[in-house]
Amino acid sequence: MKKLLSLMFALTLTAACSAQENSFKGKEYKMNDAANNAEITLGFDAKESRFFGRVVNNYFGQYEMDGNTIKFGPAGATMMAGPENLMKAESQYLMTLPTVNSFVLEGQKLTLKTADGKELVFEEVEKTQEK
Repeated sequence: MKKLLSLMFALTLTAACSAQENSFKGKEYKMNDAANNAEITLGFDAKESRFFGRVVNNYFGQYEMDGNTIKFGPAGATMMAGPENLMKAESQYLMTLPTVNSFVLEGQKLTLKTADGKELVFEEVEKTQEK
């Protein structure tokens, strides 16, 4: 009986660890090949369905997820000015984000897919230290 309980505990622990590893929650990403060579980041809160990131401005909002479908709510953002090319990249990105309807997570690569077939590809980065 003890061996059976130990085995069940080990399997439950393994499944819980695998589920966390196959999740973007609590992780931060940087977009590959962003427009105008912008540095676009995207992070996900570990406990709540909230996203955040930075282009020129910091942005943030909530998302809903079911399986591999995802819907980003409207993003709030700070209002700092920056170089015109980066502001344009930021504007395009923030207008595209609400059109995302699914994602694929493969290791450290997160691909967001829009309804019209566009893909936003991100790579996981080390999390910034929380203040």
